[in-house]
Amino acid sequence: MQVFWDSSTPLTVHQVLEQMSGRAVAYTTAITVIERLRSKGWLERERQGRSFEYHAERQASDYAAGLMTEALAEVDDRSAALLNFAGTLTEQEATDLRRALEAHGGSS
Repeated sequence: MQVFWDSSTPLTVHQVLEQMSGRAVAYTTAITVIERLRSKGWLERERQGRSFEYHAERQASDYAAGLMTEALAEVDDRSAALLNFAGTLTEQEATDLRRALEAHGGSS
């Protein structure tokens, strides 16, 4: 997904493989992964000539939020985990989090 998030334009499978220099990935493997990501709503595609171009449908922040949700599901004491996480935030990040909580009906 990082290749798509880093790109300002849609990419073909060949362009994705070019961006992944240093990694030996077969075309068939790349298309399988890309199509799975598309079926899960992470990518969209549009036909361009005889091939498809793909672009990110969801942002990296969506991915990070999903990871955080999964991590919280793994602990018995979610409150303690959230407090520990909050302790790692910068002042600006804490302010942003307070604003997000207030916008979603939370309180500070």
